[in-house]
Amino acid sequence: MISLNHMNRKILMSLGVLVFVVALSLGVTGAFFSDTETSTGNTFTAGDIDLQIDNESYVTDSTGALVASPETSWGLKDLVPGVDHFFDFDDLKPGDVGEDTISIHVGSNDAWMCAAARVMVNSDETCTDPEQTDETGNCVVETDGTNGDLASQLNFMFWHDDGDNVLEEGETPFLGGPLSNIGSAGQITLADSVSSILGQNIPIPGGTTFYIGKAWCFGALTASTTAQDRQGKLPGSTNGPLVRGTGVSCDGAPLNNISQTDKVQGDLQFYATQSRNNSAFTCSQNYTPTWPEEQRPLVGALSSLYNDPAPETCTFTVGAVVAGPITHTTIQAAIIAAVDGNTVCVDSTYAGTDTFPVDVDKDLTIAGLGAMGDANVPGGFFISDSGVIVTGLEFTGFSTIQASANAAIYIHNEIGVSGVALANTLIDHNIFTAPAGAKIASLGGAKAIITEISNAVAPQATDIDVTHNIINGWRQGIFFNTTDEYDVSFNDIINNDVGVANDGPHNGSIHNNDFESNVLEAVGVAPDAANGTGNNGNLDVNTNNFAPAGAGNDVNWYGTSVAVGEDVNAENNWWSGEADAARTNSTAEVDTNPFEVAAFPEN
Repeated sequence: MISLNHMNRKILMSLGVLVFVVALSLGVTGAFFSDTETSTGNTFTAGDIDLQIDNESYVTDSTGALVASPETSWGLKDLVPGVDHFFDFDDLKPGDVGEDTISIHVGSNDAWMCAAARVMVNSDETCTDPEQTDETGNCVVETDGTNGDLASQLNFMFWHDDGDNVLEEGETPFLGGPLSNIGSAGQITLADSVSSILGQNIPIPGGTTFYIGKAWCFGALTASTTAQDRQGKLPGSTNGPLVRGTGVSCDGAPLNNISQTDKVQGDLQFYATQSRNNSAFTCSQNYTPTWPEEQRPLVGALSSLYNDPAPETCTFTVGAVVAGPITHTTIQAAIIAAVDGNTVCVDSTYAGTDTFPVDVDKDLTIAGLGAMGDANVPGGFFISDSGVIVTGLEFTGFSTIQASANAAIYIHNEIGVSGVALANTLIDHNIFTAPAGAKIASLGGAKAIITEISNAVAPQATDIDVTHNIINGWRQGIFFNTTDEYDVSFNDIINNDVGVANDGPHNGSIHNNDFESNVLEAVGVAPDAANGTGNNGNLDVNTNNFAPAGAGNDVNWYGTSVAVGEDVNAENNWWSGEADAARTNSTAEVDTNPFEVAAFPEN
């Protein structure tokens, strides 16, 4: 991570033409004495402070040998936060060591330079038995937390290098110690008006390459300096660490098991400013690290970004009058006339004159014209083919497909010639506004979206995506029956009895939704449902807002466990109250920890 102080101006100033003319009449010749003096192209050019960095990195491999690390090496560039990492290593073992040398270029002007480091994550990802033993039972899983031990056992050393990635005689470390201390050091002075790693208060010289070597060790790190060859970096690194060693040693013997499976993440920043005419600059007084703000994920329906089809892309247009662009008065008539791959557009003048449910038995896109929800459908769709896209409509009615399937959209498990299940249905940017009676229990209650109950003969529906919809006021907003590979994301699921019901889920993901004021539960999961064949759970519920959290707007589990540990991954959600305390059934099967401490921003 890098902060740039960039000054790059070119000022062109023309001082004009200075003409000096002296004319004297001599009478007898009529000649003129003359003289012209001209100055052109007068220019001032500003110097620059343009901090750029490259990195050459080495690390011990699985055999303990030092090897190049191309994943953490790059050429001269402006760094991209979150993309360029000086360190990105997994599966550390005590005694592992790494070295990399930063090449810093500050532009044409001499510069003062500061740095800063911070530790953002130092967490116990899991708690193994050996870890619990050495921590005397105090290991607590806190993913992306601050209670880990790895930061205190990773030691660092920084020095002014000559570019060969080797700590040599005469190259004295200027900063070192455990990462936990470096991360809390605040402003780090490399060169300012008081002190410099080059000696006294010498600035980093402009127009040159300046090197900082840094080594890390999972264990006790000590300098074991190599003889100075006074050659700097040679082509092909023929005198680099793979040939001569790093100049440091690492001893992992003092470590125990308290950092097993721990994770550390941190940020490193460099800052440069001109030294000329800036004689009083100090890092401690004049530099404060400015870290990029965390970009928290958004949740909820992004309804304002609905893009209706361009008229020329509509194969058929459904509206009140068969004239001009209107080709049919009913959606069903347009579907009958269509072939696979066509687009049926529904105009805001559509009067809802279909006999519902509309049978969608072809691979079609059915899209509303105008803003999201301008076209109103007062009944339901029966989808019985793969590849269907339903987008931009408002559903204010439902159809009784079966006694237990009163739905605005019913997805049937169609078995084709190949014997595969119906697949690839996208329900996107629709508004489902429940009509009166949608929650009447005697009718089984109406669902906004439901997939058909599967059995041993019919395969389950697969690849169902429900995105950017507003689902408001239904008995069940969505009801998945033994559905595989489904994605429910970026929806507003509000004021329903049940937000999303899952019977026999397979590989489902429910994320980035806003669940508000659902009465019975936000998400219900029954892996051993009597009316479904699925029993493997496999459901992730992450990065959602639940408001208010509690018995009526929570994630619930029904049935026996089908996995070791929790069956539903419900980590990293925001709950407006304590979720576990209010849950209506098994808390052992729904993993809500860690949870977010603040709400995700909403679309």
